[in-house]
Amino acid sequence: MTDQPTHEDTPLSGTVGENVLHVHELIGTDNPRPKCGAGEGQTVDEWLRAVNCPDCR
Repeated sequence: MTDQPTHEDTPLSGTVGENVLHVHELIGTDNPRPKCGAGEGQTVDEWLRAVNCPDCR
């Protein structure tokens, strides 16, 4: 049996603003922001989804 990844093992991910199709890797702890710099000044929502932003990979 393989170990299942935990939330601590996976990077934070989320969407920015109203665009819920592009999932970004989030960096930072107090105010996580997309690694690629997308959505400056927009709201970030954290999700437990796979990152699909090519600039964040």
